[in-house]
Amino acid sequence: MKHFLFGVALVWLVAVPLACNSFGPDQSVILGVSQLDAPASVAANAPIPVVLTVVTGGCLRFDRIEARREASSATLTAWGTDGSIGRKDIMCPADIRPEPHSYQFDPPFTNPFRITVDRGRVSPLVATVQVR
Repeated sequence: MKHFLFGVALVWLVAVPLACNSFGPDQSVILGVSQLDAPASVAANAPIPVVLTVVTGGCLRFDRIEARREASSATLTAWGTDGSIGRKDIMCPADIRPEPHSYQFDPPFTNPFRITVDRGRVSPLVATVQVR
């Protein structure tokens, strides 16, 4: 009887964590950004519109733009998901495509205002906006 209970407990300890993980592996990734468009200058009381050209397609899907902001600068990161992470049974189509996504910074700003796009392991994109 002791061996039976030990075996049931062992199966429960192994099976329950696997059964409870309904979300699977974290598929979040920093997406590539091929271009950063920002105006060269803006009025001091005007917003700064920015467009990021995000690389998607295949198993990559856009989720959101995350911003970290200070008075004189900001860093943007394009986040998405990679559906192939943690899966060996999937083939990703080769339909890589640029996808524009907008973001807006509201005043106040100091002059100049520097925008950096974090691209993971690739060097960042940088734009400097003059505030008049």
